[in-house]
Amino acid sequence: MCIRDRKDKIILSKENIETLAELVKPYLTEKRYEHTLSVKREAERLGEIFLPDEVNRLAASALLHDITKKADAKKQLQYCEEFGIIIGKDELYSPAVFHAITGAEVAKRDFPDYTDDEIISGVRWHTTGRDGMTVFESIIFLADFIEETRTFDDCVAVRKYFYDHISSCADKLKVLRETMVYAFDLTVKGLVDDGGIIDGHTVAARNFFIISGKQNQD
Repeated sequence: MCIRDRKDKIILSKENIETLAELVKPYLTEKRYEHTLSVKREAERLGEIFLPDEVNRLAASALLHDITKKADAKKQLQYCEEFGIIIGKDELYSPAVFHAITGAEVAKRDFPDYTDDEIISGVRWHTTGRDGMTVFESIIFLADFIEETRTFDDCVAVRKYFYDHISSCADKLKVLRETMVYAFDLTVKGLVDDGGIIDGHTVAARNFFIISGKQNQD
């Protein structure tokens, strides 16, 4: 039975996280599982910097973030029908984002003893981001982007930017905001170069962090 605090946040121990790491295995390919474990480790590192009291909950969200990644397009649409998910126009032409939407619902259904609203939200927004992203959601997004097995040029660049700046800047949240903008800039550029659809949530997320930075300068 799960234990929750007064704010309905689930309380998870390291033993809970170790158990969850085993439970998610059947949902993932071997390669995806290794990525997932790496995202978990990165989320824990970022959590120690930004949300030290939330490290285990961040680890849970990281372990669940790709829970439906291996489902093909047909299965993703079946999930949408099952959960009553209405796919927007941007998402319909960007099937790579389906797993974040369906994964949030599957994680909620299959792992109620390891999830709460914030953990599920981390899963939901780890691919596109959204307007008004929380620090928790940002950590899951960034952990997925910069985890150590990522070798794409953009991922390497963002990882280097973050770790080059975080140790020397007293304003840690400023570094997080600027890193998120950098990640979104590279994502948008890559989609433009490839002629891809830019999800509206991604544009909103980028603008949110830019505006937040300007407001903190005032």
